Amino acid sequence: MAKKSEILRQREKAQKDLLELKKMRAGMLDTEHLNDDDKKIVPKTLEEKADNFFYHHKYKLILCAFTAIVLTIMIVSCFTRIDYDAKITFYCYEYVDNKVLEASDEWFKELYPDVNGNGKVEVLCTECSFDNHGTELQETITTKQQKIMTILNDPTALLFVLDDESIEYLNSISKSGPIFPKENIVLLGKDYYDCLTNDRYSMKDTEKKRYLCLRNIEGTTIEKKAKETYTAAKEVLEKVRNMK
Repeated sequence: MAKKSEILRQREKAQKDLLELKKMRAGMLDTEHLNDDDKKIVPKTLEEKADNFFYHHKYKLILCAFTAIVLTIMIVSCFTRIDYDAKITFYCYEYVDNKVLEASDEWFKELYPDVNGNGKVEVLCTECSFDNHGTELQETITTKQQKIMTILNDPTALLFVLDDESIEYLNSISKSGPIFPKENIVLLGKDYYDCLTNDRYSMKDTEKKRYLCLRNIEGTTIEKKAKETYTAAKEVLEKVRNMK
């Protein structure tokens, strides 16, 4: 009977040790209040050791993983980000699709100098255009108008493709003279429309007058920052003006 009692006691002790080990791994047991025999309970298998390590260092591991992800994104962004020589904005009162923008990118690249000196020319054409004749939601129009106000403060975005209505509107909002003076407005002709692909969805009416316009920077908040980009944009404007 004594031997049976000893075996039973050992089994109960083993079950208790196993239960307390599980509590330790789950964070339910304060090891400071364990007796010496209990404190000797340690994970033995590789899986138990891994679980125990993760439990005690999980916040550090999560922080390290998050930091590594952020740093990776930042490094990749730095190496893949395109350094544009110029940004040209379409702000016409009509829909402008991506096929027009992509073809315009290539057309203006042939005219632009290497402003940033990195050995290649990159031009980004973006659009703030919308149909101003009742087919656009007012929310869309408001968003586009807010966007164009932001672009007008960008020293790298000096050239615009505009129509008669958008020129009139933008010049009307300036209290210190026209944003686009007459000498900085050039009609886009056949050379430009020939670069557009036939499968485009917009700007098919080539009889409509659209202009390449260089904004005035004199006396503005961007004058100092925009001097170099203004010289390059002026050069492009004159090239378009001299096209036959």
